[in-house]
Amino acid sequence: MTRISDLGFQQILLSSFQRAQASAQDRQIQLATGKVSDSYGGIGAATAQLLTSEGVMTRATGYEAAANIAATRFQTQEAALTEIADSVARLRADIVTTLATGSAQLLTPEFETEAQRILGALNTSVGGVYVFGGVDGTAPPVNAATLADIAGVANTNTLFNNAARAQMLVEEGAFVDGGAVANDVASDLLARLKDFADAPASLGAFSGTPTAAQSTFLTQMIADLDAISARLYDELGFNAIAQGQTDAALTRNTQRRDLAEIVAAEIENVDLAEVVSRLNQDQIAIEAAAQALAQSRELSLLNYL
Repeated sequence: MTRISDLGFQQILLSSFQRAQASAQDRQIQLATGKVSDSYGGIGAATAQLLTSEGVMTRATGYEAAANIAATRFQTQEAALTEIADSVARLRADIVTTLATGSAQLLTPEFETEAQRILGALNTSVGGVYVFGGVDGTAPPVNAATLADIAGVANTNTLFNNAARAQMLVEEGAFVDGGAVANDVASDLLARLKDFADAPASLGAFSGTPTAAQSTFLTQMIADLDAISARLYDELGFNAIAQGQTDAALTRNTQRRDLAEIVAAEIENVDLAEVVSRLNQDQIAIEAAAQALAQSRELSLLNYL
């Protein structure tokens, strides 16, 4: 017997079944990813806003990383400047003690020790970058490691790699001064250390009771170290300002990124509870469409003749 079916009706049921399947598949992807769509095409009219938010997130994250690098640099500079200032204070105290006790035997060894500390601090690096190197952070800013190295040059200015001060990018369109370079910090200090290293040639070795000429020299050295100390603390003050500016920029970058993430999430993230509910509805629709499609294939006009 030949069965006569309503093909048009079957096609409608088949289309309904396919739509329900496609919808269920989309819901399953949403459930797995937590996103409205795995492509921008599925976002619809809000695509431009989503792209803008993602651009803000990318830039803010990059500037946040740059600000963190700057913050680390400034913190390292602060520690090094503090170490240099402490060495200067110890040198001053050593001279005062020498003049007060009339005993200079330990003065030269103490100057040698503090000179090494000062030079080490000036050549401090972090992440392979010398923090007092300015725009050229790849090379040690001071070509000396001991008091003897300082004494061995005619002019201490030749010991410095005179690079320009760096500018640190900390947020979009905003830079912070990268801090003093080594010759800004210690040109006078190294000159005074050379004066001390050269003094025995004209004043005699520092041993026993200082001579009148040695006492005059050391008294002047105290005044010079006081002036150097004041400038070091000025640099520490500038460093604190730079750290404050960087911290503020870091906060703003974080706020921009967080806000952009919220906007993007509102556009592309799905309500998982709603997705589960709609997936259940889709599955019911699939079952109903499949059942109706199966029944339609059994239809025949002969059943009604």
